[in-house]
Amino acid sequence: MSKPKKEPIKNGKLWIIFGILFVLINPWYFPEGSYQPLVWGIPYWALIIIGASLLLSVFISYVIKYQWQLEEEEEEKKEAK
Repeated sequence: MSKPKKEPIKNGKLWIIFGILFVLINPWYFPEGSYQPLVWGIPYWALIIIGASLLLSVFISYVIKYQWQLEEEEEEKKEAK
């Protein structure tokens, strides 16, 4: 038996994770003018931002696929019966 889905806007844990990822994708916390160490010629902060952006994309996909409750799906199931 599957657990009933809640609207993602009502889930506080999701908002906390969104907040953490949002903070990570903004470069304000890096020291001004720092770019070393370089990894394959890319500054470390750019790799952190790219990684956080990928995590944000994966997380948004997860929320949409598994947490988002669509009324249309329930209506379609009722109509199919």
